[in-house]
Amino acid sequence: MIFYPMRALLLAGKLLGERKYIDPVLERIDIYLSEQLPNGAFTSNYRQQPTSQLSKKEFHELLRCGKLNVADVGSNVIGIMQAAEFVGSEKRTEYLNAVRRWLDDWVPIWALPDGGYGNGIWCGHKLNAPYTCGMSTVMMALSAFSMITGEGEYIENAERCAGFQCGKWLDDGRSIFMNCYPLTEQALDDYSHSFYLLEGLCWTHYVSKNKKIKDLIEKRLTEWIFSERGLLSQWSESWFSFQNPYREVPGDELDSSRRGLRPGWEQAKSNGIPHTFLYYLNHIEDNPVLRAKTELGLKYLSHPLKARMSGVASDPEESYGMFAVQSVGFAGLSLAEAVKADSVFDLKA
Repeated sequence: MIFYPMRALLLAGKLLGERKYIDPVLERIDIYLSEQLPNGAFTSNYRQQPTSQLSKKEFHELLRCGKLNVADVGSNVIGIMQAAEFVGSEKRTEYLNAVRRWLDDWVPIWALPDGGYGNGIWCGHKLNAPYTCGMSTVMMALSAFSMITGEGEYIENAERCAGFQCGKWLDDGRSIFMNCYPLTEQALDDYSHSFYLLEGLCWTHYVSKNKKIKDLIEKRLTEWIFSERGLLSQWSESWFSFQNPYREVPGDELDSSRRGLRPGWEQAKSNGIPHTFLYYLNHIEDNPVLRAKTELGLKYLSHPLKARMSGVASDPEESYGMFAVQSVGFAGLSLAEAVKADSVFDLKA
């Protein structure tokens, strides 16, 4: 939850040329790296205890019932790669080696024969069934690391995963959410929960040179937005005013993975979706209807009082406030991409 705000701060520092946004993030990156486990895994949250101080018993307890899921850490390691641009060569090597250890030693344990990924360990559950959120952030991390290092193995793994997830789509444009909590199931993905999938597919499309995969991603994103029951068919004139794009109707074979756009965590993630729309408009098709809707969203997020209604910089004591910091992080991606195209995807080799 804190790495998206950290990513937004790094983007702010880069776009505005001000280290005051960057340096506090680097301090927290260093803390996180000190907590990487001997097997390459990271916990999804800060433990406030360096791994060097862990006893064998404490390490085994983390494996037994800790939070070592790949979904959260996939987005965290993007922050590490993003931060690597702002440190010296020795520390840059340290940052990228930590990401490599995670991708080489931990993530492959949860790779599945069909191309998907499970979600690692979450509170005692060993989750090795396909999980869309986990697959999406792993796609993102693999793609970014391949772009930085020039090593093809990582983007090939991302492409294989993207191909698997893109095979889970309905003809009417809706994506299928692969879940593993507490048991394996499939559901219809909702608008806000689709953030991770959209981000993962955009990253893979950005880095991949595989025309077949790029065409497939383009097809699925186009369907998700423009098809019979795609996003635009459910979008009213006002930004964030939806008639729940994925609410069940008679005849649906699958449940929805959520119950509509609600204040809190769902709405916080929705603040980040415009940056994926901008990617679509700049790299796939400049559709005037989608661009007009996206501009409305960016104006909304640029207006302090309106943005506060989506949790951005809201009071922690308000109902939105529990996710105020996270809302700022997701919104920061959208605003950065609006200021400079591809800024979110611009990681230095």
